[in-house]
Amino acid sequence: MRLYCHADDHEPGIGDRGERHLIQLWPAPAAGQLHPPLSEQDRQARTEYATAMARQEEHDGIQYTVRLTGDDLGG
Repeated sequence: MRLYCHADDHEPGIGDRGERHLIQLWPAPAAGQLHPPLSEQDRQARTEYATAMARQEEHDGIQYTVRLTGDDLGG
């Protein structure tokens, strides 16, 4: 990217009369792969992590037992 600006009067506060801009854009060259390919060891580690997180969610909850009678339900 290239940006060019030209103003007839460089004094601050004068305004933008006579101000011209040129913006040029061109595509970047093709880049290679950003991330290395995943190995089988990486895939296994991800699976183990996801399994551990799923098990952790199961144990995070708190259970309460509430016994209601007819009076509690309004009747």
